[in-house]
Amino acid sequence: MSLVYIFAASGMEGQPVRRIGVPSGSNSTLRCGPNDLVLITSGMGQGNARSKAEAALRSALGAPAGPKPDAVVIIGLCGGLTVSLPEGRIVVYTECRSTEATKPLLRCSQTIVNSVIELLKASSVFCDRVVGITAPYFATTPDQRLALAQQGAAVVDMESYSVLETAAAAGVSAAVLRVISDSFDRKLPDFNRALNADGGLDGRKALKVALSSPIQTAKLLAANKRAMQHLGKALDVILKAPFFA
Repeated sequence: MSLVYIFAASGMEGQPVRRIGVPSGSNSTLRCGPNDLVLITSGMGQGNARSKAEAALRSALGAPAGPKPDAVVIIGLCGGLTVSLPEGRIVVYTECRSTEATKPLLRCSQTIVNSVIELLKASSVFCDRVVGITAPYFATTPDQRLALAQQGAAVVDMESYSVLETAAAAGVSAAVLRVISDSFDRKLPDFNRALNADGGLDGRKALKVALSSPIQTAKLLAANKRAMQHLGKALDVILKAPFFA
């Protein structure tokens, strides 16, 4: 039996895990095949992700807390930085970059990555190996996406690097499984105007941004919903697999 910590930025992104897993005992653990899953909703942004990862992995970092997991898996939505990645495409990170030039490239567990790719292929779920980059802002225009792509990445998110960095410090194998929710050509509402100090969204400001761009917001929400359906199918395969130990 393997213990796997699953990190998702939002309740919506974590919903497939709650649907797949079966509550185990009186704690927050979900049983899924040979795995015990602990779903951790971090909140959006690098600061929130780092805080939740450090709290969850405190025992592995040398402070009293719960048991050390066998693996960490980060899931959720991401944005495409190349025209070759359509919306709905499942991606597995081989590596993750930071927009901070002084930060090193972080590599994901090759064993988990290879196992995920092979299992999804056997289940007829198409998946790409990609290099991801974690940014402190939304890439809302093709120009912003191109600038991130020029740093050597194919997809962008706002949390993965912080969790991977914490997992590496704790000596825990980690992987990132995401789905493209917005493609290179899609222009998004400027939710950067609603970001708070932790890189998360200020609810009131986000509502104002959404109301000022109702059509773009509606299209984005619809794309997110479609993307999560694809991710749910992939997670239904992966989270029941015995390769996390």
